[in-house]
Amino acid sequence: MKKLIYLGLPFFIFACGGGSEQDLTDKVEETIDSFETMPAEDSEEIVEEVYVPENSDGNWQIDDYAELFVGDKIAMSTEDANLENSVGWYYTTIDKKGGYANVTGAIEGWREFVIWRMADGDDLIGSLSVGCGPVCDYSFKFYKGQGKEVEEIAMTTIMPVAEIEKQKVKIQQKVLNDDKFGPFDYPDDVQLYFHFPQKGTSMDVDIIMGADELQAKILSLKWDKTGFSIDKLHDDIKVRI
Repeated sequence: MKKLIYLGLPFFIFACGGGSEQDLTDKVEETIDSFETMPAEDSEEIVEEVYVPENSDGNWQIDDYAELFVGDKIAMSTEDANLENSVGWYYTTIDKKGGYANVTGAIEGWREFVIWRMADGDDLIGSLSVGCGPVCDYSFKFYKGQGKEVEEIAMTTIMPVAEIEKQKVKIQQKVLNDDKFGPFDYPDDVQLYFHFPQKGTSMDVDIIMGADELQAKILSLKWDKTGFSIDKLHDDIKVRI
C-alpha cells in the first residue's frame, strides 16, 4: 500500500503591513519563491498506518475521502460518534452529490473536504483543518489521485499562487490604511481562506486579518477540470459579515 505523505505546510502567510512599496514587492517575491522552490518532500511526516475506509465498489465519494484524511470512521450525528478511542468525528454537513463534507468532534475546530473531478480521471481533493483557541488557524492542502492512492500536490500546480499573493497584499494594505477598520491587534497576521464550494466548482478566496479576524474578499477562482484561474479580482474592500 502506498503511504500517504502529510506536509506541515498551512497555506497562511505573514505579510509586512505598513511597509514601503518596495518592501511589499520584495515580500511578495519572497513568498512566491518559497512556493515554487519548496518540494512536497520537505518537512515530510510519514504516516505508517493509514486508515482505509470501507469501500466495496472502488467508487470513492466525499465521505470516503473524509474518513481517509481524519483516519477514522465518521458518524452521521454527535450521538453516534465514537468517543472511546477517538475524538468522536461526526458530520455537520455531508453532501455526497455535491462532493462536500464538514466534520468535527471533541476538538476546538473542524475539518472540511471537497472533491473536484479532473479531466484526466483523477480526483482533486481540498482539505481544510481549522484549530481554534483562542484565535483560529486555517491550514489548506490539496491532494490528487484516485482512492487511497491520492498524494499531496503543490498549490502552484493547480492555481495562480503569484497572482493570489499579490492581491492578498494589495487588499491587506487597503484595509490597514482605512481608519474605519483599525486599530488591529497583530496587523501583520494575515491568512488566506479558500471557501470550498458546496455547490458548483468555483471558489472564493478571502484574507483573514489580525486577532479580531476581519475577513475580506480578495478574488474568485474558476475551475476548468485541470486547475484554477482568476475569474474576478475584488479591488474594493468587501468585508464578509
